[in-house]
Amino acid sequence: MRNILILLLAGTCAALLVGCGNGKLADAQRTAVDSMSKQLPAPYRDGLIIDSVHRHGDDLVQMIRSPDATVAMAKAKPEVFEALRRDEDEAITELCANPTLAPVYAAGGGVRRRFIDANGAVFFEVTLKSSHCISH
Repeated sequence: MRNILILLLAGTCAALLVGCGNGKLADAQRTAVDSMSKQLPAPYRDGLIIDSVHRHGDDLVQMIRSPDATVAMAKAKPEVFEALRRDEDEAITELCANPTLAPVYAAGGGVRRRFIDANGAVFFEVTLKSSHCISH
C-alpha cells in the first residue's frame, strides 16, 4: 500500500511540475506584457498600429493592425504583402535590443508579430526566437 501511495504522489508531483512550465519565463513574460501594454495602442510604421501584446506559450505576441488594408486586398496583391513579410522578418530583430524583453529571451522565450486587418483576420506572422537574440 505504501508503494502505491508513493507512486501516486510521485505521479501527481510530476504532473504538477509539467503543468507549471518554466516559471521564470512566465514571470518574465508577465512583466514584459505589463510594461509594454501601458504604451498601447501605439503607432508602428506605415500606418500600422500595435494594438496589444499577450502571452502565447513560450512567445509574446504583438498584435499589429492595419486599419486600411484587408486580407482580401492582400490576396489581390500577394507580391506587396510578401515584400512586407520579408521586411518584417528583418525588422523584428530590432526587438533583440529591447531591454524589457531581455529577461524573456534569457528564459528561452521569443516574440511574434501577428499582422491583422481591421476585422482581426491574419495577414501573416513573423517570429523572433530567443536563440537569435542570445547568440547575437
